[in-house]
Amino acid sequence: MRDQLMSDGIENFDFHIARGVESRKLSELILSGDYVPQRAQRILVEKSKGLCRQLVIPSVKDAIVLQCLSDALYFEVKGKAPTKKAFFEPKDHKFSIQQSGYGTFSSWLNFQRALFEFSKTRKFIVVTDISNYYDSISYVHLRNAISSISGVDECVIDMLIYVLSDLLWQPDYTPRIEVGLPQMNLDAPRLLAHCFLYELDAYLASAIGQDFVRFMDDIDIGVDTVVQAKQVLRAVDLVLQTKQVRLNSGKTAILTQSEAITHFRVLENARLDSVQLNVDNRLKSGLPLDRHRKLITARISRGSRKKAFDTGSGEKILKRWLGLAAKSGAWVKPEILEDIVRRRPAVRESAYSYIRSSPLRRSYADVLARASTSGLLVDDAAMVEMANFLVETLVMTRHSDAAIKQIVASNDPRNYFGLYSKLWLLSKYGGTSDLLFTLQSTISLWSPHERLGRLAASFTPLFRGSPDEIPFKNLLAGSLNPGVRDTYKFHVKLSQDPKTFALMFDSLKAPNPSRGTGITHPKFLCLLSALLNTSAPPARVIALKSNHAKAFTDSYYKAISKRLGI
Repeated sequence: MRDQLMSDGIENFDFHIARGVESRKLSELILSGDYVPQRAQRILVEKSKGLCRQLVIPSVKDAIVLQCLSDALYFEVKGKAPTKKAFFEPKDHKFSIQQSGYGTFSSWLNFQRALFEFSKTRKFIVVTDISNYYDSISYVHLRNAISSISGVDECVIDMLIYVLSDLLWQPDYTPRIEVGLPQMNLDAPRLLAHCFLYELDAYLASAIGQDFVRFMDDIDIGVDTVVQAKQVLRAVDLVLQTKQVRLNSGKTAILTQSEAITHFRVLENARLDSVQLNVDNRLKSGLPLDRHRKLITARISRGSRKKAFDTGSGEKILKRWLGLAAKSGAWVKPEILEDIVRRRPAVRESAYSYIRSSPLRRSYADVLARASTSGLLVDDAAMVEMANFLVETLVMTRHSDAAIKQIVASNDPRNYFGLYSKLWLLSKYGGTSDLLFTLQSTISLWSPHERLGRLAASFTPLFRGSPDEIPFKNLLAGSLNPGVRDTYKFHVKLSQDPKTFALMFDSLKAPNPSRGTGITHPKFLCLLSALLNTSAPPARVIALKSNHAKAFTDSYYKAISKRLGI
């Protein structure tokens, strides 16, 4: 659930420690036919030029159901693909800082390597993908495609489609149509979308005189003549038409070998592989990285100046350089980061991640402040991600306070995601009075929504012993929100009950090294409640403080802990 764009206020720990009971209840609902997916939250994520896709954020229960169904389906279809040239595997669910858009990072890398290989030998490369792929998949064709794979239980397919169709966005209160898969950060829709194209894989694998690779709906084919290129495009489009989907003509291109090498950045990727290997080896050996930092800074600066990241796979290269900059501590000019946040939605997360990788610089805080008020961040995800990354960025001094206040103020609390971002930022960078005022003035917006109710109640430890504690508790009680009830009860138990403390200890003691503060923000809020528990064993309290010593060097976290007497 940490992969979802919206953070849960207590990281779903209440469900986690009761997962046995909750799973049995969920199983009973499913077996009795009474299970119904909860209403999913949908968030706009910009693709480019202001065009947005709707990403679904499922509830934790629906995520578990979908993952179990997806695992069952993958167990049956694994090894039954018509070719090994279609690269997709579900995520391995291990904690890792390496992520890709779909499935495991290794499967995406294998796709890239196979593509690079035949782009060096074939005279022409056909680059194409499917137009509005997820939105165009028919459930009838999908069920037929999956059912044809031997060994797949029909009940698994039926329930997967039932749950996904219920999570799919459609205009309010209109009849449902059996077309389209929701896009979300879970395996289930991706696995179905992958298997949907097995017939196309079989056709491409049987053709003589060509190479191909596929990663989801990205299809690349190597041929030796323009005639072959046009013929294969015509044939692929006809195969897809039988499933009522079509190729995207705007993203289809026939490239010469030299154009393909430039488009896919074969040489840059090879250079990046070499630099990354050197950086990793030197980090392991404790050797200095001064020369590598200068190289990374120069490559990013030169690429931005020459607009080398604007075409082909340029943005993928930029993301890799930013990843290396974060790992090595290389300097990236503030104006480059500002351009990325304003103009490159596909790279924003990498820019935010880079900023989070080191203590917050004033120049970078100013970049985020200017971007947040520029009007160019038209999607919901831009500010939500900025808030998520900023609360987990280590802030050693208050020199960026004005910029952070500007970012907080730029979020509109009159809409769902603006309120989420504002509350989340205030929970670290604001006082209890600011947080309480925002909650009181927006209760009509957050009280009907369980997710926002959970967020509001997750601030319980921040109000402990403050003059605003009683008004805050009264506000929560008056909301009659189930998310408030569950989250508030969890915090109370964690701060008073020795059994709950013991159940949470292993989860709380583990640091999160990918975060600038060394801990996720929801876990920090839970940590506060745990450290306030007077029934907790003193040795374990000391262990929690020791394991998260880095978090308490943060200026704002330090002030919170000092006020609470921790």
